[in-house]
Amino acid sequence: MNNFADTRTTKLESALSANYLLPALLAANTFALLALDQMGSIPGWLKTAAALFLAF
Repeated sequence: MNNFADTRTTKLESALSANYLLPALLAANTFALLALDQMGSIPGWLKTAAALFLAF
């Protein structure tokens, strides 16, 4: 890998730190699921399947 590619990879890794990116994605996903649930867009069978999956 050349120096330019190394520099771009390093900048990308430092700009998108997992310490900030993963919690932000989790929060966005949680808010989206709550909004869909409030609108009634999530079918009951899917909620049941998710609950059974998470129980194991």
